[in-house]
Amino acid sequence: MSSPTAPHDVDRLLRETAGAYELLGVRSHDQAGHPSVWEVVGEGGRRLFAKRHKNALMHERETTAYRLLAPALGEGRTPALLAEDTRSLLAVTSALPGTPVISTALTTAEEREVYRQAGQLLATVHAQPTTGAPVVQYLPWAQERERALARARDARLSDEDIEVLAEATRAEPPPTVLAYCHGDFGPRNWLVRRDGDRLSLGLIDFERSHVEAPARRDLMRATLQLTPHRPDLRAAFTAGYGRDLTPEERAACRAWAAIDCPAALRWALDHHRDEEVLGYARTVLDLLHDPNPVA
Repeated sequence: MSSPTAPHDVDRLLRETAGAYELLGVRSHDQAGHPSVWEVVGEGGRRLFAKRHKNALMHERETTAYRLLAPALGEGRTPALLAEDTRSLLAVTSALPGTPVISTALTTAEEREVYRQAGQLLATVHAQPTTGAPVVQYLPWAQERERALARARDARLSDEDIEVLAEATRAEPPPTVLAYCHGDFGPRNWLVRRDGDRLSLGLIDFERSHVEAPARRDLMRATLQLTPHRPDLRAAFTAGYGRDLTPEERAACRAWAAIDCPAALRWALDHHRDEEVLGYARTVLDLLHDPNPVA
């Protein structure tokens, strides 16, 4: 079997960045099945990643975040941007030590510490200036709602589920302060590493980072999709975040979760029934059926 090789433009950028290198393998593929992330080891044994973004917007979001957010998060908390090629939509970054939380065995106490640090990291992200950061554009609420309900019907949800989504999205959520947001905040993009008895959490994958209401995605995921059945983890997260959510933020999280749910279902079904994302969608549906929500 022949050794794996990187495409010419990936090879060129890696050689300019790392000199001679060994390709360790392809770590991700796009929807069409084409390689999109390459892991290599360069001179001196330094591990690097080359990533080709799906489009120019994702490339801009991720490279901008490495410039604006990574310094605030601190050394060892995010990869470092080493090189980029806008024409080829490529970025080369350092490798962040650790393993994804989603695939790491943790004790209950370790889970709580991970969520506490996750809250700290997210609070730091949300506290950064928004100048120069990409800004998301929303549809009017009526159009967001119409699109979400159409996706729910397309995903063949029951009439009861569709009615629950319709009720949860009937009123536009209250406006909340905008902030720089990660956009895909969750255990898949949290890397945990152990240093003796100490845990350290890092954050990766900034291609969806932009300015928006934190309740739209970041806080909605942390409080509704990830921790509804684990009040201890929610408490750990809010302790790290530094405050409880306001009533307006909780209402906005619930409304945006209802908007997000059908899109998550559709995405999961289109991606080989991704069980993690299907689980988030089912969790949200269960919460929306609950007349006494926890958030």
